[in-house]
Amino acid sequence: MGFSQLKLLHLVEVELSNEHLTSCLFSKCLLLEKLMLGDCTFGTMTVLDIASTSLVYVSVINYVNNGKIYSNCDVKISCPYLRVLKYGAPMAKDIIIENLFSIEVVHIFFFYAGCPIEKIGMLVRKMIKNVPSTSALKLCMSFISSVYSVSHQVRKFPVLFYKLKSLKLTVGIDEAWMQVMMLLLKHSLNLEVLNLFSDENFGWNENWKLHHLSESIECFESHLRLIQLAGFKYEENEMELLRFFLKNAQVLEKSIGKTDNRLAQLC
Repeated sequence: MGFSQLKLLHLVEVELSNEHLTSCLFSKCLLLEKLMLGDCTFGTMTVLDIASTSLVYVSVINYVNNGKIYSNCDVKISCPYLRVLKYGAPMAKDIIIENLFSIEVVHIFFFYAGCPIEKIGMLVRKMIKNVPSTSALKLCMSFISSVYSVSHQVRKFPVLFYKLKSLKLTVGIDEAWMQVMMLLLKHSLNLEVLNLFSDENFGWNENWKLHHLSESIECFESHLRLIQLAGFKYEENEMELLRFFLKNAQVLEKSIGKTDNRLAQLC
């Protein structure tokens, strides 16, 4: 089984109901470079296995279906030449990513998680541990909350995003968000672009205050040159955050503000 010349496979609203056939379809299309799964379901499958030596782009997107479709199925991705991975869907039972030696861009957005936030945190921690060479990273609000919930364990994990140039976060000005953002910035030594998207549905913490930096952040001192703000209304908390960056980002060249709140900003 397999299509000898197939380079792009885009499945929309397809039920993938046979683990073996699905795995073979992905792995035996020897020239397949781009795989996109949009609003697909897994039936009774217990694992969605995407293993290929030719894939450079994988996208699993599902904004329509609830988390029950994913809660009983593992998602496994093993593609040594993969450069782009986008996951915008309910959280699967487990997400296993391995052999991503060429990964450059990673987007993570969980919908309808429906499970303890600590479990999400441990899963996210495992995912980011396996993509340290990425150069562009986008993370959603549930990522921030879940990482904060296991932050004492994340701090013990010495991963460095040594190639990361661009970081995009869905933000909310509170203690959890700031601590995780600082953690990511400290581990992104060569970060050049920080993109912050403000979720208009997130409740701001009126009593929250910024803390002075207790230790240096290397990208602030030598690399961070551009900060992009999307969805900000420039209320006091947001202005305080902007002042914080202007004070501490020593080589900052430009700060750009946008007011577009479309969902596309998230993923």
